[in-house]
Amino acid sequence: MSVRAIKSRVICDRKILESLWRTHTVFNERLRQVVRLLFKMRRGEFGASPALRQLYRTIALHITHLESQSAPYLLHSVSIKNWTSNTAKKIKPVNVHVDGRDRTIVVEEWVDRAAELSANGQLAYDKKKMMGDLPGCMQDMLTREAVAVISGHNELTTLWKKEHKQWLKDKDAWEAGDEQKKYLAVKCHFDAFEELVGGKIRQRRGRWHKYLDFLRSLPQLAAWRGGEAKVNELDDAALKLIAKARLHKRRSVEAEEFWSRNPELRALDKLHGDYEKKFMRRGKPKRNPDGFKHPPTFTEPHPTLHPRWFVFNAPQTKPPGWRNLCIPGAASTTGSIDLQLLTGDKVDHAYPAAWSTIQFKADPRLCDFRPTLVKTITTKGKNKGQEKTKASFLFHDRQLKIARPANISGTKLIFKLGADGHPVAAFLVFTCDIDNQPLTEKAKETKNEFSEERNSKGKSKFLGRKTPDGLISLSVDIGIRHIGFASLARWNRDQLKVELIRARNIRIDSPESGSPDLAALAAHKKLLRRRRSQRGDPIRGEKSHVELQQHIDHMAEDRFKKAARAIINLALNASGDIDKKTGHPFPRADIVILENLANLLPDAEKERGINSSLIEFNRGQLVDRVKQVAEDVGLKLFEVSPVGTSQVCHRCGGLGRRYSIKREAESKGQRKRPVIHFGVTESLFACPKCPALGMKHANAPFTCNSDYNAAMNIQRRFYLGDSAVSAYPVGQANKAKRDAAYLVIDTALSQRLRKLHNLNSPEESVGDLPW
Repeated sequence: MSVRAIKSRVICDRKILESLWRTHTVFNERLRQVVRLLFKMRRGEFGASPALRQLYRTIALHITHLESQSAPYLLHSVSIKNWTSNTAKKIKPVNVHVDGRDRTIVVEEWVDRAAELSANGQLAYDKKKMMGDLPGCMQDMLTREAVAVISGHNELTTLWKKEHKQWLKDKDAWEAGDEQKKYLAVKCHFDAFEELVGGKIRQRRGRWHKYLDFLRSLPQLAAWRGGEAKVNELDDAALKLIAKARLHKRRSVEAEEFWSRNPELRALDKLHGDYEKKFMRRGKPKRNPDGFKHPPTFTEPHPTLHPRWFVFNAPQTKPPGWRNLCIPGAASTTGSIDLQLLTGDKVDHAYPAAWSTIQFKADPRLCDFRPTLVKTITTKGKNKGQEKTKASFLFHDRQLKIARPANISGTKLIFKLGADGHPVAAFLVFTCDIDNQPLTEKAKETKNEFSEERNSKGKSKFLGRKTPDGLISLSVDIGIRHIGFASLARWNRDQLKVELIRARNIRIDSPESGSPDLAALAAHKKLLRRRRSQRGDPIRGEKSHVELQQHIDHMAEDRFKKAARAIINLALNASGDIDKKTGHPFPRADIVILENLANLLPDAEKERGINSSLIEFNRGQLVDRVKQVAEDVGLKLFEVSPVGTSQVCHRCGGLGRRYSIKREAESKGQRKRPVIHFGVTESLFACPKCPALGMKHANAPFTCNSDYNAAMNIQRRFYLGDSAVSAYPVGQANKAKRDAAYLVIDTALSQRLRKLHNLNSPEESVGDLPW
């Protein structure tokens, strides 16, 4: 099931806005009281006796470590009379870390005693006195939100403790090294120096003259590993080199010359820098006493400073928070909804509450929902097996052209605040749950297989994949300037062969798409850099040209969302493209195969003019978006390593070569001649072993588009494993081996490719490409 949050602006007059703001303000103020109450119970500050305080503490610990949905009922055990405990006995136990130890709390520890106290009227607090002046829908939401706030803080604290424990372990392991022990023996000198200068070292130490003077003043530091206690000063050649350097470069040149003449001090400085970076966190405003990052702090809710937005319950929840939702049929119209609001200030010890009809502007995505009635079967209780009818929704998927079951649950009220903290506009955020499309049978059978044994890091060894015969997969070789190249193929398990169905480039830069291209993004980023340079030195804590930066972010977001949709549409053949060979529409894919981009430096990043930030728009965010959409529409997604997929032939699996045809002059002034240019980022691919099919040239090599070749190799790697690209020597250690192999291939292909493209003719023209 996919969850979407659709935001719509409220159309209201001053009176309605005041009611909305009053509801939000009272909710946050009362929420702060409930949060404080729960924390007091957790600290053991409730109860007239130690036994009661321990009981209430156990109850609070149990509740705040459970899902917030059960919080209102469980807190009734200490806030209302004659509470019944039958349902509470089904609550699962929870694991908590309290008083420095892990503890498991089961409901049997407190439920009978709490029920007994409730029957006798002995309560920790009276719910009617604390929340009786508020409508029922707000009372339950206050308790749920309070538990959600504390639970979120619990998760952050648990994560911090886990990271802190690992940090201490890493620190002990680091300090146990032989060289590290020698560094720690002289670390006191660094501490004394930093205390002398005030501890404010904001520049790199190696470029700071005071730091270099400090090292010169203590020759014994050069003997930290047992060597000679001597600091080598700069000679005349080094001083001349420093004098020739530009003014703003002199300190860095001086530091480099100093380090080159004092390798022992360089090694000591490196260790000191590593220790500071990993374990001292110097310069951080908030640190733990031992040097680790500051533990998470709890921030109380506040209507303007730290608001928690009120959520109106769905009609099926008792008591309901909203009703009579009228969804607009088009974006040009308005919708309406009835909300239970606080319509005035407190009168006779209670806030007047009433149903108010709220108009809101239509969001185009919300217009795809239509109300309907569905029949369900009761699965438990006294009405088990009976059929009932309830209101629901259908989501009309424009891309798939189908209607999918959906539900609109909570409706969140949020505000846009002005500089004075007063509301400028109100919005409603609808939480929409849409059922996912089911996976195909072949997609269900496809899965990764792992061994039961785990290594020291807790990971299982990958054994292979289970792939049924006839599985249809779409692989995408993600590009840099364009979105990528996709190939749709069918798996023939008997012949261990990938059968191509269709292949095409994926582009969204056409004028019809309305998507910004990379050139537009680059132009905006260039404008942002120019404006910031004209503004002068940045002011600490102040952001400049925020609107332009947000515009660039929105352009990038629009680009990768449309790119992800283009990939999914191709996998589902949403446009109904016809296969000319069969006369039938292309089949939809069962799975999608993408490159695993972790720790990958694309070859095109080495090209001149490629900005790394532009690359990120096409890589990480695109992959994450495809993962989200694929699950929504019933596609299973897998990732494979892209290493070597663009350098081997998809037909024979042998090492090939990427190339292009460029015009270069042998010397200045000569006419540029077309030449074969080999490299790792070129647009064409040639295999020295495979012959070209249907070519009139003898001994012509097989050639194709390099992106198409990579997309097919991604298919082969998914089905055949690493053996599909075993001809490519992986790793920096094999660089010499790769270079030697490329030299042989370049020699073998050079003349054959020149003949293939008619580059040896007197006209030196490029012939028709063979694809």
